[in-house]
Amino acid sequence: MTAPTFGFAQSPTPLTSDPNQVSAIDDVVVTARRREERLQEVPLAVTALSQEVLEEKGVRDANDLGQVAPGLSVQNTTANRNNITYSIRGQGQAFGQNSPGVVPYFAEVPSFGDAIFDLQGIQVLKGPQGTLFGRNTTGGAVLFAPRAPSEAFNGYVLGRFGDYERRDLEFGLGGPILGDKLMFRVAGQVLRREGYTDNVTTGDKLDDEHREAWRISLTARPFEGFENTFLYQDVNVDEAGSGLSLAVIAPSYSNQPIYGQLQAALAAQKARGPRAIATNYEPDYMKLDSQGWINTTTWVLNDHLTFKNIYSQRRSTAGQSYDLDGSPVTVLHVTNPLGSKSKYTSEEFQAQFNVWNIDGVVGYFTEDAETPLNYGFDTRQFVRIPGLLPDGGVIQAVNIAQSSSGSEAIYGQIDWAVTDRLTLTGGLRKTTDERSSGPSQTFVLFSPLQPYPTELDAGAGARMYVSFDATTWNLAANYQFSRDLNVYATVRKGFKSGGFNGTAINPADRFFQPEEVTDYEVGVKGLSALGGWQVRYAVDVFYDDYTNIQRFVNLATVPASTVTRNAAAGSIAGLDLDLTVAPSDWFSASLQYTYLDAKYDSYTDALLGDLSNSKFPNTPEHQVNFTPRIEIPLPRGMGELSALASIYHQSGIATDPANVPNGNPLVALSSQGTNLEGYTRIDLRADWRNIRGTGVSAAAYVRNATDETYVTGTNNQLTSEFGVATYLYGQPRFFGVELRYAFGS
Repeated sequence: MTAPTFGFAQSPTPLTSDPNQVSAIDDVVVTARRREERLQEVPLAVTALSQEVLEEKGVRDANDLGQVAPGLSVQNTTANRNNITYSIRGQGQAFGQNSPGVVPYFAEVPSFGDAIFDLQGIQVLKGPQGTLFGRNTTGGAVLFAPRAPSEAFNGYVLGRFGDYERRDLEFGLGGPILGDKLMFRVAGQVLRREGYTDNVTTGDKLDDEHREAWRISLTARPFEGFENTFLYQDVNVDEAGSGLSLAVIAPSYSNQPIYGQLQAALAAQKARGPRAIATNYEPDYMKLDSQGWINTTTWVLNDHLTFKNIYSQRRSTAGQSYDLDGSPVTVLHVTNPLGSKSKYTSEEFQAQFNVWNIDGVVGYFTEDAETPLNYGFDTRQFVRIPGLLPDGGVIQAVNIAQSSSGSEAIYGQIDWAVTDRLTLTGGLRKTTDERSSGPSQTFVLFSPLQPYPTELDAGAGARMYVSFDATTWNLAANYQFSRDLNVYATVRKGFKSGGFNGTAINPADRFFQPEEVTDYEVGVKGLSALGGWQVRYAVDVFYDDYTNIQRFVNLATVPASTVTRNAAAGSIAGLDLDLTVAPSDWFSASLQYTYLDAKYDSYTDALLGDLSNSKFPNTPEHQVNFTPRIEIPLPRGMGELSALASIYHQSGIATDPANVPNGNPLVALSSQGTNLEGYTRIDLRADWRNIRGTGVSAAAYVRNATDETYVTGTNNQLTSEFGVATYLYGQPRFFGVELRYAFGS
């Protein structure tokens, strides 16, 4: 068994027994099961995006992934497009919690970062994970694979220019230092773009890009079968923040004195449109300073046994400040000031083996995350308190918190080739998750009435601790009718940890319990030739049974608080389709489609009542991406010319749990600010690669060609004392060009 890598075959692979017939569809090799396999032989739903696909579809940050990998939903949380939540099959991350339903991996390390440059590719794994690697999840995983050092000297430099003063620079360079014994790779990225949202009150331009990232990798092979790779990455973000647009208002007891101002602000916002806002809070910023390193050691003892160890550390400081009400009225202003560095450490050891007709892996995983004592949410809130602030006024609420979390697990999985066609799979994982918090205190300044902080939440000053244990598993059967036709069935148990509600005022909301899912999936994958058409396809249907679903609730407390609660049970039935056809050597088309039918079996909240008819948050019923691509013949030696259109459609979604009126006035309010319309986005691109054999390539592109207006995130405070909801809109139409020079092999 060799150490797994992430790769895509570069040359076409025949699809039939005719040696003279060559497919226009490349063979795709993935490592979803910790070893190299052809995509159509992997018995689970996987979307694989090669480096070439990422370039042609213009994937430059995680926000773009949902439009090229249907089934993966990407949302912006806490009103900032840099705060990203992934959802797969209705499973995401509750507000303010560190137990995501979908975990991103970078170089096989969970939650390390997702700087999308100089990558080999990205894989999206759908359904519960955990018996093969890393953390346990209920929804899936997104695997980012950076390009590794190689024995051949190669590299590239890329410049990008476009609308809103777009100026990007990216490079990658690698090769041998001591032959195949010591190799290196260094890569970097600088992104610059003006903001496309104007703040007419302050004169600032929001939604800009101003970030740098670089990484260096060294691979040493001191003796046969032994390899050690060290990777260091540094990311810096210093941006003006996101342009939140006031979208909906509702009267409340607290906002009654200023409701007339809010009505005027909303009317003015609708007249301006989403690309110009009027807010009264400065500074508006998003800052991130992150450094991390990964050390991966692989030792192939013999043909039957391989040891692998992955150790990582990351340190980061982040801060953000924004006007959450999206208006020129002081209703809700939030600052998360730059504090002490958060620390993250992970360690994973694997033994990969093959004996007779059994392939397997056993492993140990542990991680620790620590956030030192610092200021959390520092908010300015307009409130109205009988006897104290009868006419309303602005208070300052500061939450001071210290938290840590840890996870420890052992896991294993075997694949037993019963025959040369039938393979049975069994996997097991035992996980212990620990959460601790404290001191956690909330102070309020009733300035000028109260010159010093008043502790509202004295009980939270003590350290709290909780742990959760879970056993999860995976069973599967895979039947290979031929090299190019595979059917499979699997059932999996997934687990997402419980935790604390750091801003809870009510002791009853201090904790929430783990969430569990049982996933049933059957699928078929294959390659075929239909006449002169070459076809690659993958179809799966699934049913997920959820218990103790975690959902957040905005509470009308003073100061405001958002808590996660368990929401009984629900289910999701769905279908994934991935189809690529190549009728000729100059034309191909791909279609990816996901259908989701999500329902609650029961969902009753103490405050909001029966929510069983509500929609799952961030779960579109339909997602589809259609990409026709043509190769335009050029004279020999002139290079390769191609053009494509990437057409993405998503049906409407709800971003908050309470989204269908049930007779409760709070739910009626919430539903006004959470239900978003579907949209269609079209991206166009033309590439001329390796012009006249020089290694120079050029491209022209249009993103969001129809200038579609759509929402990527919301902050719905209609059920709180603020009575406002704000929207974060997707990017407008962009035109741009790229120049790239590549050299080496």
